[in-house]
Amino acid sequence: MDNNPDLKALALGATGVAALYLLIRNAFSGPKLNAVPVVGPSGSIPSYIGAFRYVFHAKEMFQEGYERYPSAMFRVAVVDRWSVLVSGKQLVEDIANAREEDLSFHQSTNEFLQTRYTLGRGCERDPYHPAVIRTSLTRNVGHRFPDVRDEIVQSFNDLVPVQGEDWLEIPGYDTMLQVICRTSNRFFVGLPLCRDPDYLALMNSVAMDVVVKAQLINFLPAFLRPTLGPLIASLNSNMRRAEKHLTPLVAERLKKMEEAGSKDWPGKPNDLISWLMDSAQGEELTLNALVQRVIFVNFAAIRTSTDTFVHLLFDLAAGPSFVQPLREEVETIVNEEGWTRASVGKMFKIDSFLRESQRMHGIGTQSLGRKIVKPGGFTFADGTTLPTGTYLHATTWSLHHDPELYPDPHVLDPFRFDKLRQAEEVGAAKYQAVTTSLDYLAFGHGVHACPGRHMAVIELKAIIAHIVLNYDIKLPNNEGRPANQYVASACLPHATAKVLFRKRKS
Repeated sequence: MDNNPDLKALALGATGVAALYLLIRNAFSGPKLNAVPVVGPSGSIPSYIGAFRYVFHAKEMFQEGYERYPSAMFRVAVVDRWSVLVSGKQLVEDIANAREEDLSFHQSTNEFLQTRYTLGRGCERDPYHPAVIRTSLTRNVGHRFPDVRDEIVQSFNDLVPVQGEDWLEIPGYDTMLQVICRTSNRFFVGLPLCRDPDYLALMNSVAMDVVVKAQLINFLPAFLRPTLGPLIASLNSNMRRAEKHLTPLVAERLKKMEEAGSKDWPGKPNDLISWLMDSAQGEELTLNALVQRVIFVNFAAIRTSTDTFVHLLFDLAAGPSFVQPLREEVETIVNEEGWTRASVGKMFKIDSFLRESQRMHGIGTQSLGRKIVKPGGFTFADGTTLPTGTYLHATTWSLHHDPELYPDPHVLDPFRFDKLRQAEEVGAAKYQAVTTSLDYLAFGHGVHACPGRHMAVIELKAIIAHIVLNYDIKLPNNEGRPANQYVASACLPHATAKVLFRKRKS
């Protein structure tokens, strides 16, 4: 937290206000979980101390619970409620494979993001977009890869304008945020909008602000959220800016759909707007609703991909010995096959590096967020029944740093998974970055595993391949890797650290 004092002050202030309200209320509301052991203080008043601790030391609390209650469950105080954490393959599998009607991913996510205020009631009411991402978007990654590759090249030319043999210092996070926003939107909405400064500024702002604003709303007493939530979220302002850019595109397509009497017409663009229109029904097939959905997909894609990639960039800059093996792999494949989705898919060392970076510095120290909605509660395979209304997560950071699962778990071994892949030819796909498992939860697992992970992995691999092929990079003054920033359950890359780039020397 020391590298972001504003965020620290905001978290402290908001937590203090929430705690004061809860102290007046004098008890956690929600289901009774007396049978689940507590990590941190328990009881009405002392538990609020645990809630303060959670904001800045959630990772340590999760690790304590993981060690004290192996293959079991424990709970931690999270400001206004209890959160139950599970470990062990069986309990994780129970969560990952549960039906939405029993353990709700959508309710948990909507409450965490306060979706109705931050991203729109339509996105809360009818979450059809994950299916669009899982099917239409994923199917088209190969077809649209030339556009993605072109935007990567152009964005680096614009944002990392190295000259001669001189080193250029850039802000790591801010620069990569712009690269990923441009590249993603080349895929989502195409040229020229993906390079429009105001459109990009809006989508970057949404990507960065939604979670912060959602947590401020979550800190409010429930009765104040309908009044103050819209003021905090600024959704109407975001919509006006987005509509300025997206209305011409969406309105033209709605008109052509109406004229054709069908969702298909000659010359229909192959992009996110079209894919959303193919699946939208009723009031979701309107200009306002489609604009909201484009904003939502941008939020989901840009923030997670940027955080993941900046962790990877810092790992690369701090590990110069990693570069040459990666560079040789990229040169060999590109010289033989060029730049395609298939060729990037064969970059196994790049893939291993990405997967290992996510294992070490995954953007969430917990995952598989669910809310029990089944009447009468949910019973796990071990016979434990938790009541309706309970919030559940898996202890991701602790699992990814378990020495029984990953030897030398606190050492970044960029080719860890490539070596495992080579040693096990049959079933080697399980070591690829897109593959989830009960031991690897960077993209979740089970029925609600990240639907956009196939696009994200290809995009991030293509970016890192472009870097190692064209640039030398290092950290200023040969400093060590910039420290991660832990805020509640998030593991964020350093927000202001600089990285040095120069043209690659032969």
